Amino acid sequence: MHQDKKRASNLFILLSLAFFCLQFLGCSEPKEPWDLHTEQGRALMEQGKFPEAEQELKSALTLAEQFGDQDPRLIQSLTNLAILANAKGQPEEAETLLKQTVTILEKVPNPETANLAASLSNLGALYVTQKKFDQAQQYFERAIKIREQVQGPDDPETIRDIENLAGLFVRQSQYENAEPYLKRVLESAEKTNAPDAPTLVEPLNNLALLYRAQAKYDQAETLLLRALTIKETQLGPSNPHLLGSLNNLALLYSSAKQFDKATPILERMIAITEEGFGKDHPRVAITLNQLAEIHRLQGQPEHAIPLVERAISIIEKAEGPEHSGLTGPLNNLAVLFLNTGRYEEAEPLFQRSIALTEQSMGKTHFRVERGLRNYAKLLREMGRTEEAQAQESRADDILAKNNPSPSVSQEEGRKEK
Repeated sequence: MHQDKKRASNLFILLSLAFFCLQFLGCSEPKEPWDLHTEQGRALMEQGKFPEAEQELKSALTLAEQFGDQDPRLIQSLTNLAILANAKGQPEEAETLLKQTVTILEKVPNPETANLAASLSNLGALYVTQKKFDQAQQYFERAIKIREQVQGPDDPETIRDIENLAGLFVRQSQYENAEPYLKRVLESAEKTNAPDAPTLVEPLNNLALLYRAQAKYDQAETLLLRALTIKETQLGPSNPHLLGSLNNLALLYSSAKQFDKATPILERMIAITEEGFGKDHPRVAITLNQLAEIHRLQGQPEHAIPLVERAISIIEKAEGPEHSGLTGPLNNLAVLFLNTGRYEEAEPLFQRSIALTEQSMGKTHFRVERGLRNYAKLLREMGRTEEAQAQESRADDILAKNNPSPSVSQEEGRKEK
């Protein structure tokens, strides 16, 4: 299950409260006081000036309440205050305000409107952030039903809520439930766009990443190759904007243990990155580390070691010798040296990786625990048992603090990405 969640982590679905937009509001002059308070409140909120924003948005609400429940400015004022409350870390207040908008909208004649769907969708997104998944699902499903009737099954707002519902299922690792919704998003995009339209790339990627989480590698590959072809047709074969699609393919092939396919993809990524950003750019280091891992998994340390060494050199040159981005490559190189009997070279790398991890992530971070266990394994191989036990004891303390469960597997010789 942990691996499934990890594979799905790249599936990006937008879940957020959105500004409630009114169709008839424009930029005509002169602006009414309500417009001025609302615009100023939004601007202050975007600047992070929450107390000042709250004052302006509450002034707008006071004016809106005078217009009556039938005036859409009341709903917009309540929604804006809900967005502010959520931004301030007050989800309960945001929930109260959004529920108030739903209650008001349900009382109007013919309540099944796009405005009601927007409020329901916002409540659903809020419940996701609170991990109230059953309630979120209920509100998303109701919003979708209304939007389908009022706005149509392929309206962008309908599709957005379908994506939100799929994202909700993915977040709970309910991949089978998410699949039909992501298929529908793709089918809608195919219906409303040309076969090679760039707008198809995102739904193709999302469904492919879901298939990867389900280990449906053949289906995922078909979709990812199609997405890549669309981008290549649009941008050419060496544009840096291809890197995301290429990386998705490389991760797929790595998950499927199809290393012979992953290797040329990663090599192509390195070439594109070097050409687009320069041979010493930190982006190059990231892909070098990925390619090194592919070689390690195939038992090819002689190919992996120079790649990681180059990655470390690039990061040190670009970011400095104490940059947090070094922790993974340093650990990885140490593991490679450990596995090939180069113990004296591995020890200072483990020590440096652990120190940098503590510095950047804290002394009780789970990566510190992994590093300590790797280092302990090295010490045992070197016959320094007491020192190894001291490292393992500290790793056990970190593990107990981070995960009180008595049955947690402990991995040694672990690579980091």
